[in-house]
Amino acid sequence: MNKLIVFMKRNYKVILLILVAAGFLWGFRQRQIAQDKESAIIKGTLRVIEYAHYHPQIIDDAFAEKVFDQFIEDVDPSKRYLLQADIDTLSKFKKDIDDEILTNRLDFYKKAYEILQERQKEVLPVIDEILNKGFDFNKPETLYVDYKKIKPAKTREELNERWRKYLKFNTLSRFYDKIKEEEKKQEKDSTYTPKTREELKKEALEATRKTIKQFTDMLKDMEESEYFSMFMNAITMQNDPHTNYFSPQGKERFDTSMSGSFEGIGARLQKEGDYVKIVEIIAGGPAWKEGKLKVGDLIQKVAQGDDEPVDIMGMRLSKVVKLIKGPKGTVVKLIVKRVDGSIETIPITRDRVELEDTFAKSLLINDKNKTFGYIYLPKFYINFNEKNQRSAASDIKKELEKLKAEKVKGIVIDLRNNGGGSLSTVIDIAGYFIDKGPVVQVRDKAGNVDVLKDRNKATVYDGSVVVLINELSASASEILAAALQDYNRAIIIGADSYGKGTVQNLIELNRIEGNEYGDLGALKWTTKKFYRINGGSTQRKGVTPDIILPDTYMYLDVREEDEPTALPWDQIKPASYNQYRIKHKKEIIQEEQTRIDQTEIFKYIKEKARWLADNKKDSIIYLKWDEYVKDIEQSEKISKRFDSLTKFNSDLDFHSLPVDLLGKEKDTVFTGKREKWIKALKTDPYVSEAVKVLEKISE
Repeated sequence: MNKLIVFMKRNYKVILLILVAAGFLWGFRQRQIAQDKESAIIKGTLRVIEYAHYHPQIIDDAFAEKVFDQFIEDVDPSKRYLLQADIDTLSKFKKDIDDEILTNRLDFYKKAYEILQERQKEVLPVIDEILNKGFDFNKPETLYVDYKKIKPAKTREELNERWRKYLKFNTLSRFYDKIKEEEKKQEKDSTYTPKTREELKKEALEATRKTIKQFTDMLKDMEESEYFSMFMNAITMQNDPHTNYFSPQGKERFDTSMSGSFEGIGARLQKEGDYVKIVEIIAGGPAWKEGKLKVGDLIQKVAQGDDEPVDIMGMRLSKVVKLIKGPKGTVVKLIVKRVDGSIETIPITRDRVELEDTFAKSLLINDKNKTFGYIYLPKFYINFNEKNQRSAASDIKKELEKLKAEKVKGIVIDLRNNGGGSLSTVIDIAGYFIDKGPVVQVRDKAGNVDVLKDRNKATVYDGSVVVLINELSASASEILAAALQDYNRAIIIGADSYGKGTVQNLIELNRIEGNEYGDLGALKWTTKKFYRINGGSTQRKGVTPDIILPDTYMYLDVREEDEPTALPWDQIKPASYNQYRIKHKKEIIQEEQTRIDQTEIFKYIKEKARWLADNKKDSIIYLKWDEYVKDIEQSEKISKRFDSLTKFNSDLDFHSLPVDLLGKEKDTVFTGKREKWIKALKTDPYVSEAVKVLEKISE
């Protein structure tokens, strides 16, 4: 042992050099593995797109320029990080990006990531210096926010000035809000002594400091894989807007959104300094059931069962989430700091957490002497990994059967803001309203057409149906609305739908490239286009309602046709199907459309939609106090005018089905959510119009 110590003392320089070299080689090897992994992701993605995408784009210089522009816009959308010199440096790669993609090289991406990291670090002391100096709200200046028209800053001084104006705007808006809060307190309590303007200005500045720190902490928290995902999507989305790469974490989030469930503790987390804060306890989840974890608790350590707790100080939020999530039935212990400063260890048994707000639900609507049903479907969900779990199709069937038992005279199906989901579930749901027959046609890249049919002759519901849609009803929502419209099985009311007429598949890239580099994530790519049974596509055009209701989205660019890489509209041969009959349909549609066009509330909604579209074009924010206040108050005055003119309160009686209330009498979370939902529906003129149409067709 003594000889070893003597040897080490005599040769410490050599040993130190060996250790440094070993560390360098280890770091180099790790970077090489990461780069090999990224190359494998590109390679696998290109293979799938080239051989299986409905309409793959040619990867050439024009493609490369689009990837360049998209990635730069994605990583610096408000042009507050990259200088014109940075763009010039990266532009040298512009014409080579296509060659890099085809040979699985990453020269452009690596250089862009390196520069961006440098700029993000450089801006931190600049932000601190700006906030420490404070702002002069009497200085006349403006902030221009049409970022697509703004060119990158030529100098650091120009870049710093953009940050100064941005931070001034943030502080100015908070200052205004705080003054308004003080005025409201005075109105409620005449004895209240309001804070001084100087105090409020300091509070506004500190609020800005806190918000910006959270934002910069979030940027620090981002792993390189997240930037690489942005680069991959700049590539994939040149083929169409719905071809996307998912990192392993992104794939997990996608699965959760599709199934409406995950296994964990049922809490939403947010980074708070070096620790993680509980911001919501999900009703019905394990944490909610056990009742010990509270909103506001700061998680300091996480332990798996009886293992030693892991200190999460400074840990990325994604890693903390990974520690807390886990298989059903296992125990996780959270060491938390309470709001009062006390420290407590909270054991929670993980379980399946269902996000109830993502599932179908129904209500009864009483109008005079008639009872109607109302079904809200937020998405066409399914658990791809466990097919025996609940899905949109199984839940809708249950809701229809419950409403039938209540002998409703007709049903409103609300698909507004439903972005779609599983194709198989929409086939099943459409089949609940028809005997049997085609629901949708699908064409692949070779031109082969497959007619997807409901083969179950049994009809779950044969009564009157009205379907509500809007500009954000997309994909599977459009398939269902179009099928029921083509069959003449329902009257569709609302606004033209989104216009997504494409089908996507999902594949884990490890199935293409193997498991040598760990989890490579997944690719969602467009494989087919779908067509109505009448032969028309919903791509770009969407579904046009039988009865059109104006809404606030109508003049905004929110639809598929506004996407630069959206696939074109076309049509194919109609399928063979038999229509149902709605008595006096043509007359009812004409009467209702005429009445709606003359209804004051919808005239004002249309006027408000035009104002919102015009207001969106206003790209100048005033940074002088009196000019800012004048501009805000003018907008608020117009907005309040529209709010008063479009205020609505229905005389319809909404209430839960008796079967849904069984055992829920003491569940304050459930009853509270129901009351809030019903209150919102009472003020919803679109649901009221749907019921009026339903009354006419059910007579």
